[in-house]
Amino acid sequence: MDVLAVVVVSLLAVAVQAVLWERFRQPLWYDELWRPHFVAEPPGTFWSELSVANTPSAIGSMGLLRVCGDVFGWHAWALRLPSAVPLVALAAGTWLLARRLTGRTAAFTAALTVTLGGTVVDLASQVKPYTLDAACALAVVMLWMRAASTTRALLWSRFAVGVLALFSLPAVFLIVPLTVVDVARPLRGAYGWAGRRTAARPAARRAFRPTVRAAFRPPARTAVRAALCDAPAVVIAGLHAALFVLHQSGQRASTFWDDHFLAGRGLPDGIRFVADQLAATAAGAPPGIDRYDPNLVHPLTDSSDPAVIALGCAVAITFLAGVVTLARRPDGRVLLVATGGAELMVLAASAGRYWPFGAVRTNVFLVPLLTVVAAAGAATLARTARVAWAGAGITGRPGDGPSGGDPAGGRAAGGRPAGWRRTAAGLLAAVTAVTVLAAAAVPAAAVSALHPLWEERGDRRPIDLMVDATVTARRLYRPGDLVVVGGRLARAGWLYGMEVSQDGASNDRTPGQDAPAANTAGQGPTRQDAPGRERPGGPGADVVTGPVGPRVPRSSTVFLTAIGDGGVGRALTRRAPGPEGRVLLFVLAYDRRGTGHALDEARAAGWCPAWTHDFELTGTLRVLTPCGHRADNAG
Repeated sequence: MDVLAVVVVSLLAVAVQAVLWERFRQPLWYDELWRPHFVAEPPGTFWSELSVANTPSAIGSMGLLRVCGDVFGWHAWALRLPSAVPLVALAAGTWLLARRLTGRTAAFTAALTVTLGGTVVDLASQVKPYTLDAACALAVVMLWMRAASTTRALLWSRFAVGVLALFSLPAVFLIVPLTVVDVARPLRGAYGWAGRRTAARPAARRAFRPTVRAAFRPPARTAVRAALCDAPAVVIAGLHAALFVLHQSGQRASTFWDDHFLAGRGLPDGIRFVADQLAATAAGAPPGIDRYDPNLVHPLTDSSDPAVIALGCAVAITFLAGVVTLARRPDGRVLLVATGGAELMVLAASAGRYWPFGAVRTNVFLVPLLTVVAAAGAATLARTARVAWAGAGITGRPGDGPSGGDPAGGRAAGGRPAGWRRTAAGLLAAVTAVTVLAAAAVPAAAVSALHPLWEERGDRRPIDLMVDATVTARRLYRPGDLVVVGGRLARAGWLYGMEVSQDGASNDRTPGQDAPAANTAGQGPTRQDAPGRERPGGPGADVVTGPVGPRVPRSSTVFLTAIGDGGVGRALTRRAPGPEGRVLLFVLAYDRRGTGHALDEARAAGWCPAWTHDFELTGTLRVLTPCGHRADNAG
């Protein structure tokens, strides 16, 4: 039965991605473009390029991306495989962990909530490591729960956990608290016993010291053994974080995650921040899913404040019930330590601006763990409701009291009337049932996000025509031309499209737009209709056709982090093309406001726009020629 359930949830993970296959075929957009660029860098420039990565990545996840690109080609669908495949492992892992800790119904519900959650599926369809992180988090917890018959087996298990940390950056947030508890557990009894004895008899404290030392030695040895056994996981994860991850900490200077950093907040604001983020985490469907990123789909219930409040309260209650339930068993305590410890680690990291705290996409690794705890609590509450209903129905009937048939005998042992017990049991049952029913709506809310995902499966995303822009630039480029790429976020995406991507432009054609062509003949705006010809302008679509030229060398490209601050003028002054050369100027959509100033700088340097093409939601590509000449052909 359990094997069949694993197969079913795994097939569901495959099926939902097959239905949304069109999503996987869409061009890479901004939040995806930069990752394959860094992955594809040659060894000579990899390390220096990595220091300016948008967000840190694990070396293993980058390796998987590189393998997929090298084996299947640097296509959008191939680069999304390292995110899509882990969704299957995530489905199976959620079922296996939940089934170990609770009943089949609750386990199956937890697996469905995670697997078919629209936001989770959305992340699985992008070049992002978050589904891999979640699958690795499940594996770390289950390996830590595994009972090892020998020390060697335990060491191999911890080594496997360390290897997982190479593929999942947030795995270190789970490993550290689990190790701390393993080491502290044997010492707790020793310190507690010694403290109570010596505190009870201060005058005889020195007399007890030999006894205390003798009692402390075995727990200390046990703690040392635990530390040594956990060392493979800690050492591997620690070295990976210190040597590879911290090198990628440039994002600390960004303001993007400021709303989710504890850093810079005073005590009252910090307490309010933590409370708000925990509430947002509880109100997610599934619990802990991203509720911040506007570029991700979200459950339909997020648009209703009453629904969000109801789901948040129900999940909070079931989660607390799950904590009480799981704290009674050793493997349950492992899950609780991993989940609670990871939240504390993330909060500490947010205080240093290293990692955002709360219901954001970087913390998706906690989603299956939070869901399993809540599912275990919901199962416990459901059993409690059944018992309470039964108690309300059978307690206090005639003849059931301690005095037999005496009407006064219908009292509880504590002197309270049996009717009060029935009322209390009924009230408890009703409240518990309402909570369970509200919690049961969480899977439906999570699945509801599949609707907008289906509706938007072919929609455009920001900066998703960067490959089209680079293909057009390759068609336009001639030896001796200078390419200027402007925009704070443009460099990584441009280099991926120009140097790595094997995807062609959409439909192998690039529609153009009208553009003024400066010239000395006093003519009005012109537009190029085909290579070698110009005619007075008018609305219409131009097409740059012909074979795609070789990739433009990086040495012929100048990257500017800002547009309109004098950078274009300085670049043209230092590296102006020869008499037969041209300038290809690309400005990212986010930086278009500075285009007018940039073109003024170019005109001051003697270069005027001759051809323009706008890539919707991505940027604008212009061909600049010497202002003293008629606009040269752009092809």
